Amino acid sequence: MIAVSYPLNKILTGLARAHVTREKLSDAELAGHDLSDAERSALLAGDIRRLYDLGANPYLIRRVFRPRFPI
Repeated sequence: MIAVSYPLNKILTGLARAHVTREKLSDAELAGHDLSDAERSALLAGDIRRLYDLGANPYLIRRVFRPRFPI
């Protein structure tokens, strides 16, 4: 079972609510969030598989990282 990461999902929820899509996130977007090093590096790289493994909600991953998914 995958553990859910509250800080990771909180950042993704905020971006999804703002209808923001990204290939990857910037340091500025991550500032002030209590993320682990692994979470931070996955967001900076836009590594959707790693984000899922770290406990990000798949729906939120798809909403925020939509450009990384083929149509």
